[in-house]
Amino acid sequence: MNELRDSIIVHADRLLTPDGLPPFKGSQMRNISEMFDVDVVIENGKITDIRRHKDAHITAKLVTPGLFDVHTHIPFVGSRSKEFLMRAQGRKYVEILQSGGGIHHTTELVRNSTEEELFLQSKGYVEDFLSHGVVGIECKSGYGLDVENELKQLRVIKRLHQTSFLKISSTFLGLHARPKGKSLDSYLDELKTILPHIKEENLAQFVDAFCDAGAYAPDEIKQFMMYVKTLGFDLRLHADEIENVGATKLGIELGAKSVDHVLKINDSDISALSKSDVMVTLMPNTSFYLGEGFAPARKLIDSGIAIALGSDFNPGSAPIYQPSFVMHLAIRFLKMEPEEILTAYTANGAYLLGMNSGIVAPNFSADLVLWKTPEFIDIPYMFQENFVDHVLIDGRIAI
Repeated sequence: MNELRDSIIVHADRLLTPDGLPPFKGSQMRNISEMFDVDVVIENGKITDIRRHKDAHITAKLVTPGLFDVHTHIPFVGSRSKEFLMRAQGRKYVEILQSGGGIHHTTELVRNSTEEELFLQSKGYVEDFLSHGVVGIECKSGYGLDVENELKQLRVIKRLHQTSFLKISSTFLGLHARPKGKSLDSYLDELKTILPHIKEENLAQFVDAFCDAGAYAPDEIKQFMMYVKTLGFDLRLHADEIENVGATKLGIELGAKSVDHVLKINDSDISALSKSDVMVTLMPNTSFYLGEGFAPARKLIDSGIAIALGSDFNPGSAPIYQPSFVMHLAIRFLKMEPEEILTAYTANGAYLLGMNSGIVAPNFSADLVLWKTPEFIDIPYMFQENFVDHVLIDGRIAI
């Protein structure tokens, strides 16, 4: 549809939204407001009222806030389908990476692609996210591993932001894998030279690092991340996914906005997180795809920690982006409740990305999904079915 109106009224047979102000921690994630036969009044991209039904421009069986995928690896080109077979035959993630595959394989493809090729493949992915009810995503660099190609990825993200309906947040992930043929000190010095430019050109909101076995140790990146913070960037960490190397504790010490993956965190980490404002981003489809154990979501939530959900969409360890499948895995293997999943994918996700969205209430951005089913549980239950009818972003009917 791609319609833009100064005002629009959406009628919901049923409306579900997190109730309160984010971030929602622990049991607060189950606080869902349910309303029936109401109109959501939208003016100039903002929700102004929720009222008993009078009249409307568009009607849905179920209305929820739009979904936010807070961890993807767009932009990239190519695939790593051969690695899928290698893992099925018993090869491990780090083994593939150290043999020149994994991140290094995609890095080679990105380096050999033009900016236009990188943009066009990534644009298709972004459009697919939208068709599944996602109104906002985080994109990141990390497949360049040199100044030229990291900046190329960040420019593509900025272009995606400028040309897409989606709300896009950008992350600089220069510390994704160790670049071949460079010492750590020389590479860190290279990255420091472009950080002021990245900030000045508004090419990234976050700076991230892969702090794990086979990548970067906490003591190798701590000073660099502290320097990054002085430049005004928010911090995130890929943390303790493969082994517990102390990355979660580093994230807490640095005041990171989130620690992501955390498959191998322990009770001490969880206790420390519960005393902090650091959010946790969980991506169960990565565990599923790699055949690894799942993060202890139940312990995290029961300890009062705020959770967001993401797809980790990338060509190697998570070539899956449909939120319905992420939700399915979150129920089956993370043992999350449907209310917790809705909050994680909406209000908490929007909050993590610094967006005034994720809640259907006055003064929030009118980012909504209109579903073809009245039951939210149908979405993860029949994950192969796309129940999205329409998506509104800032009051604009995007699909």
